[in-house]
Amino acid sequence: MRAISAMAAIALSLSPLPGHMAHADTRKQAPIVEAATDISFGTIAASAAGGTIELTPSGTVRCSAGLQCLGGERAGLFYVTGPKDYMVGIMLAPAQLTNGRGESMTALPKASQSTMVLDPGKRKNKFSVGGKLTLSAAQPEGAYTGSYEVMVEYF
Repeated sequence: MRAISAMAAIALSLSPLPGHMAHADTRKQAPIVEAATDISFGTIAASAAGGTIELTPSGTVRCSAGLQCLGGERAGLFYVTGPKDYMVGIMLAPAQLTNGRGESMTALPKASQSTMVLDPGKRKNKFSVGGKLTLSAAQPEGAYTGSYEVMVEYF
């Protein structure tokens, strides 16, 4: 088995690209999104068969047959601040991960929830992010990093 540090696979350098989106209603302030923790799929040992790694938003990792999860995984964490009782939707964009030699793979981030009703106060509203990563049969070893966009929008 070759070791793939898919860890940085989504040590998705959470370039807090959190995109703040708001409808045209100017009475509302855009929600404030704060990235607190990066995602890491951990270190993966892969066979020639490839496979998938699933990281739940709660931080549990599962590797399919042909892969071995070796630890170091963690879910991402975000905080949202906005007006009390407003409902927001949470959307995530896929991430392209690359290693230092230009090889890549795609991760599909997944939030712990797709909507939330905001409580007042900073760091009162949180959601976590996991995701799914697919390694091809010939995926080159290495540390893969990338970033993904988080969009929080009022309903």
